[in-house]
Amino acid sequence: MALATALLPFPAMSVQAPAPSEPAEDTEPLVVERITPDALDEDATLRVSGEVVNTTSDSLRDVTVRMRYSSHPFTDRAAMDAFGSDGDWQPDAQGPDDEITAELPPGTSQTYTLSVPAEDLNLGSYGVYPLVVEAVDGDGRVIGTQYTFLPYVGDGEDTPSVDIAWVWPLMAAPQRADDDTFLGDGLAASVTEDGRLARLLAAGAQAPLSFDPGDEDLVELLGLDADPSESPDGATDEETADTLPGDGASEEDDAEEDGGDAEEDGGDAEEDGAGDGASEEPAPVRTEGVPVTWAVDPGTLDDVLRMAAEEHDVLTDPLAVPAEADPVREAAEANPAAQVWLREARRVLAMDTVVATPYASPDLASLLRNEMDGDARASVGIGREAMERALGMPADERFALPAGGLMDEAVYGLLAEQGADRFLLSEDALPTASWFRTTPTAPAPLPAVEGAGEDPVALVADEGITDVLSLPTDTPGGTALAMQRFAAETAMIAGENAGGDRVVVASPEPGWDPSREFAEGVLAASEDLPWLSPERLEDIELPAAEDREDIRGRLTYPEEVAESELGSTYLGLVEDVSRDVRMFNSVLVEDSDPFRPALVRLESVHWREEEALAGATRALVTEKVDQSLADVRIIPGEDVTLASRTGITGILVANDLEDQAVYVHLSVYSENAERLSIGEYNTHFEIAPGAKTTVYVPLSARINGRTVVHASLHNSAGEPINSQAVQLPVNATGLGTQALLISGVGALILIAALAPRALRKWVVRRTRAAAETEQAAAGTGPAQGGDAPEPGDAARGAQETGEGAAAASEDPAPPASPPDSADSAESAESGNGPADADASPREGGAESGNDTTTATGDSPSPRGEGA
Repeated sequence: MALATALLPFPAMSVQAPAPSEPAEDTEPLVVERITPDALDEDATLRVSGEVVNTTSDSLRDVTVRMRYSSHPFTDRAAMDAFGSDGDWQPDAQGPDDEITAELPPGTSQTYTLSVPAEDLNLGSYGVYPLVVEAVDGDGRVIGTQYTFLPYVGDGEDTPSVDIAWVWPLMAAPQRADDDTFLGDGLAASVTEDGRLARLLAAGAQAPLSFDPGDEDLVELLGLDADPSESPDGATDEETADTLPGDGASEEDDAEEDGGDAEEDGGDAEEDGAGDGASEEPAPVRTEGVPVTWAVDPGTLDDVLRMAAEEHDVLTDPLAVPAEADPVREAAEANPAAQVWLREARRVLAMDTVVATPYASPDLASLLRNEMDGDARASVGIGREAMERALGMPADERFALPAGGLMDEAVYGLLAEQGADRFLLSEDALPTASWFRTTPTAPAPLPAVEGAGEDPVALVADEGITDVLSLPTDTPGGTALAMQRFAAETAMIAGENAGGDRVVVASPEPGWDPSREFAEGVLAASEDLPWLSPERLEDIELPAAEDREDIRGRLTYPEEVAESELGSTYLGLVEDVSRDVRMFNSVLVEDSDPFRPALVRLESVHWREEEALAGATRALVTEKVDQSLADVRIIPGEDVTLASRTGITGILVANDLEDQAVYVHLSVYSENAERLSIGEYNTHFEIAPGAKTTVYVPLSARINGRTVVHASLHNSAGEPINSQAVQLPVNATGLGTQALLISGVGALILIAALAPRALRKWVVRRTRAAAETEQAAAGTGPAQGGDAPEPGDAARGAQETGEGAAAASEDPAPPASPPDSADSAESAESGNGPADADASPREGGAESGNDTTTATGDSPSPRGEGA
């Protein structure tokens, strides 16, 4: 069997390796994963590593990765911007290469490493040099190319430097329509450990953060179970909307605040969010890492706080719903990830300077241009209140951060009026003169304006750095290339022979979404790169007047930005919602404005490019306001019927609001006052949350028939709070007078029928009573006088009593006039019938057959059960 098995030709069973997975369509064939060192000096070795991916459908053979560079540095930042695949100029110096494989099948990858000593590159002095990494096949065809930059410091002596100040954003687009309705679950994902806001918080903290909720009761720890409608420390909305006075602050408290006087800092020193006694401890200060200034949107913090506090509604897709239909809602519980993020944010942000935009980053320029100044000012006050609620600390009110870093003269005046004298602006707001070829320092003077300090300062963010920070980092190799570009950009700024000490402000876009590695890397590079020196934003000051560079233009508001503002048509629709909100506020007992944050969110600059979503959000807010107004209502009752000319009807008024008491005026009027008039009633009253009250209204009908009474609710100014009045039909029948008349006639008939009979009975009783009195006085029976019963009556008595009947036959009484039959019946009922007069006294009870005698021997009257 073994020999046969060996000799017989069995077919071979081939084992196939699993086919490589198809690469994604956007996969780069050449990936640069790491370039070291970040700053190359003459004694270092340059290393470039990564991988090659075969994104074609055919195998690649004899794949080689090689380096090309130039020994001449870039002359300016504009040349760096032009360098790339579309540029005409290409570096031609050959560097090292690495033959990575003889064959690369489709969908597979292979790593590479290029290494060369810096001295072999023959680079000149300090500067930024172009560097190209490319992969080619055996035929010399280029498979993939990556363009990057090589900062070089030479021998490291006399390396130029520039200061850098970081503005670290924690912002998002408005996430809610009304306060309880989220437009999606994007924010919930953003605060998880790998979410955008969590990554920014962890990177900016430059210290380990814990995203584990632990065993603590975070709701109680963060004070999320407190009434959100209450302002911090019991202040009213009007008090917190303006600068808070520091009445209770001591001199020691004032000294501990960086801004000096508590009144200038916008709040009492005790209001630092840590509760009573917090003013006795100085605020924590960062001692390690790169100082950052946190730029926050109070609207974003308020969204996180609301999501962390209690249950809320989340819309599946507000745009996927037909017009006038309710979107799909999902109820969500209080979010634990939001609670953890809020806990860590309070701990981290307390160590650095915090600056804030107005609430939800409103389009201030458009609001002021459309004469909506009240909304613009409200956004600042609401933002300060939201900061206190979310972080337990105020933002530094010396700083103003207009949306996009842009402002016109009107916005400038508004922000200065609110106490700001340091404005974080973009280069488009204060453009550099065209003839100036180097990078100017960040601080620049602003013209004096009413409300601002003596020397208002613009801190201009570097546009080139902002663009570099916005490079994609979520693709393979994206972080390494972005880090290399950041190093090159800052090295180029430092190397410009501009003279004097300069500082640049690095301010990413509000929606910045970097990888964790890149966000942490740029902050670390600010300390590690030899040409960068970290600086605190609050420490930046204007140079002396004689040292200032007169190279920036006047305050500018770009025309293309003005054209993209929220238009007057859209803001007019928001004003329509605002009118309904004002109507709702006018009936509230407390001086509150619960829908004001929702209105400000509708005025955010984020809606400039989101017209459809803006319309859906506005519709949701309108629906919520209308529903709230409808919750203060008259409950319709049944038709009212008046049984007489006058009557009273009750009108039931309900307040279905859960949190607000209302004060309303009730108006009741008759459709036809000639037929039905309204008397005096309680016209105005207060109703507690969730309560009802009944108002009693007198009615008076002059003519029978149907009349409609209209009832409506108004505010104190007499404006109706509901679009339609409640109609109460009243039927006046006059049946009350007729019923009294009929009852009176019936009573008279009854009296007329019964009076003669009652009179006869009274006469018979008086006559009998007199006869009995006479018999008792004479000691005789009926034979001696008085009325005797009829023979028929005696016979009936005899049949019923037996012995009484026999006695009646032996001594019959003399006949007398018969009494009235009615009198006989009455006598039978009363027990005083004629039998009392039938029996005469006899001697000897035995003779009569009666064995019962009285004490005198007289037999009793024959009155038995029959009588």
